[in-house]
Amino acid sequence: MIGELPAGFDFVLVDLWKDLYLPCLEAFFPKLNPGAIVVADNMTRPGGENVMRYARAIRALPGMTSILLPVGSGIEISRLQAA
Repeated sequence: MIGELPAGFDFVLVDLWKDLYLPCLEAFFPKLNPGAIVVADNMTRPGGENVMRYARAIRALPGMTSILLPVGSGIEISRLQAA
């Protein structure tokens, strides 16, 4: 469904089955506006290899800055550099 949406995302909340975090990132990243914020939930609990792959991937994207906040079950907050 993400592929069918028009570009221009300013905010994305990633909170779904953990094996879908990375495929969703790959689908929505090209649609992000400069300055967009991405928040991913459950990064430390339950955690696991799927969220670790997501964390590595989002931090490796060009123009993306990301930090893990140890709040609740862990929140990864990422921002795409503004134009």
